[in-house]
Amino acid sequence: MKEEKNIMEAILGTIASAARDDTFVLPLASWQTNNSQSGEINAAYIEEIKAYQAAPAPPCHKTTAHKLLKRFARKDFHEFWTTPVLEYLPAVSEGTMKLCETVYPHDEAICYAKELIATLSVKELAKDFLYGVARNAPEYRTALACYYYIKNLPIHEFEKKYVGSVVGKDGDFEDRYNENRCEICGYQHTVSREPKMQFWHINMDMASFYLNGRMGRSSLNTAMIFLEEYKGLPRPEHATSDYEHFMKIIDVIENSPSNMTSGKLRRELKQSGLLQMTLDQIELFINTLGYLDILHSDDSHGMIYAHTPERDMLYPLSDRGYAEHPVNRWTRKCGIDYDSISMLFDGIYE
Repeated sequence: MKEEKNIMEAILGTIASAARDDTFVLPLASWQTNNSQSGEINAAYIEEIKAYQAAPAPPCHKTTAHKLLKRFARKDFHEFWTTPVLEYLPAVSEGTMKLCETVYPHDEAICYAKELIATLSVKELAKDFLYGVARNAPEYRTALACYYYIKNLPIHEFEKKYVGSVVGKDGDFEDRYNENRCEICGYQHTVSREPKMQFWHINMDMASFYLNGRMGRSSLNTAMIFLEEYKGLPRPEHATSDYEHFMKIIDVIENSPSNMTSGKLRRELKQSGLLQMTLDQIELFINTLGYLDILHSDDSHGMIYAHTPERDMLYPLSDRGYAEHPVNRWTRKCGIDYDSISMLFDGIYE
């Protein structure tokens, strides 16, 4: 609680001077609101937080915190934007939801990320991933991919010539440039002057972590936040049956028709009965199989062997694809990368 209070005070004290400090970076603050009521809304939010810090809400049970987080994630942004955050504060006290984002300058973020993964055991990460798949525990499914993303991320300074692509009016891909985002790691270099927006961004990430198991393919911000949250999780009871269960899922993919795509694979896995996940969760799980280089085409790869800047990621061959790079170009004809499975999971239970 004291740490969150110090972070919040630092943010509120920095907001006024942030425009003059081009080294200040606030992760995930990728856009601003133009609402004419913005000042009033943020002033009200700051008063809410001051009142909370003076008399914190009693923490709720973890199950209740997840329900509050799910309610938050389902709420329309504009509805959230104009209503108090009072109902979510028990989940903030419990720890699942957060008051604000963590602040790092870009170069410090790179160093911190490398120090962060040095505190983790890759074998434990692998066992936790398998546990998260077998038990449908999304919060245990993302850390392994986050670890390899940071491990292979080169040490670099902020490169502002960020290049991405969007689909133009004629259907062709067009380049876009964003000087507030790092070309190499996708780190946001934009300052949010909206304290309530910080609550929105960080807790949407918490929803991805605890409810969906979603990890952005090219986001250092997300990788750090997820690994920090992962470190605070209770240690689960691992079993070799988790690996056996995972390989049954791989067998389903192995025996699927040769024209199977990542989009169609969602329903194939759902119908197998091996995954206690929603279709949306299965879609994100398939993405993770791509990140881990288990499913990929010959011309696209995940993140466990090397870093791939977003500019080099391949887009789907059609707009009907559901998955992200590299599995967005995968079909059953591409096969399954058993070398990656072996590298990730051999010997982890010894």
